[in-house]
Amino acid sequence: MASDARSELPRPWAESLAGKLRDLERQTLTRSIVTPETGPEPQVTLGGKRYVHFTSNNYLGLSTDPRIVEASVEATRRYGASTSASRLLCGSTPLHDALEAKLARLKRTEACLLFSSGYLANVGLISALAGPDDAVFSDRLNHASIIDGCRLSRATTVIYPHCDVKALEGLLQRTTAKRRLIVSESVFSMDGDIAPVRELVEVAKRFDALLVLDEAHATGVLGPDGGGALSHFGIAGTPTMIMGTLSKALGSAGGFVAANATVVDFLRNRCRTFIFNTALPAGSAGAALTALDIVEQEPWRREKVLALSKHLREGFVALGYPPSRSETPIVPLVLGEADVAVAMEQRLKAAGVLARAIRPPTVPPGTSRIRFNVMASHDETDVGQALAAVRDASRG
Repeated sequence: MASDARSELPRPWAESLAGKLRDLERQTLTRSIVTPETGPEPQVTLGGKRYVHFTSNNYLGLSTDPRIVEASVEATRRYGASTSASRLLCGSTPLHDALEAKLARLKRTEACLLFSSGYLANVGLISALAGPDDAVFSDRLNHASIIDGCRLSRATTVIYPHCDVKALEGLLQRTTAKRRLIVSESVFSMDGDIAPVRELVEVAKRFDALLVLDEAHATGVLGPDGGGALSHFGIAGTPTMIMGTLSKALGSAGGFVAANATVVDFLRNRCRTFIFNTALPAGSAGAALTALDIVEQEPWRREKVLALSKHLREGFVALGYPPSRSETPIVPLVLGEADVAVAMEQRLKAAGVLARAIRPPTVPPGTSRIRFNVMASHDETDVGQALAAVRDASRG
């Protein structure tokens, strides 16, 4: 017998959830899923209509590259659609081992450990390393996965002002915790700005703290070799721990932690989001291995996406918008209130440009925005269309 899809929730739950949804709707904070009919290419089809696509993290344009797709298909044919087990229970393949070794070389660390997502990597890393007697110092604009990792660790979490190393220094001086962990994104996902990595490395060394950098939006994009922020700043030989993802510039899926061999060995034995999670599919590992080869062999992709991003930022300033802190393919157009950002999103969509409104709690209240994500597969015409659409929408 078919189940009744219209079965009612218990009244206290139904009333509470409906009320919370009404509150979100009043604040223009409800969300909906957008389902394109095509992949993350410069032009995407949605509801049968084509749009210039500025909503994907596919920074180097690799997700739909035929070489990446073929590598994923080949690995899937050989090892199956799922590993069907955790890494510790025979859910590994030679591709997983090879990918960890290759990522460790890219990040110039002793070892690396793969996770099924970047979110699981951050949550697992922080909650495994820090405990109730420790102190974690977290940038105010860090990603939700870092925030959740701090909460689960039960460590004392100290929030320092965004990219303010002086304030961080003062907070470190006042703590009584013997073990201190500093965690920051290297490229911030909502603003596209780069953390003061050199200063963070120095302050961590001075206070004998462990530094964790979230390189989700930097890997493949920053540095002459695509190695990320440390490579970008020419920093080598530090004990910095790197968290990263395969799902952005590398065009695949999954996350990783690259670090000192002792740290990686500890995580392999104590990190719950690694131990109790089914391993990354072989197709994702195969795709990422090929992507790393392309990152090394085709530096023009980094050069192009950064040049197009600069063009877009300068275009917004020419239209009268204040300059942003971004130096990366993440280009925010900060508009203020949530309803203003949603209205702008709708006007852009009517003009054939798909760029989503980002609202609280993803960003602080009063800073709702349209976040434009530029890809190496875009061209000057795509950027010009976006600028023209923003210009016309601003007038309307």
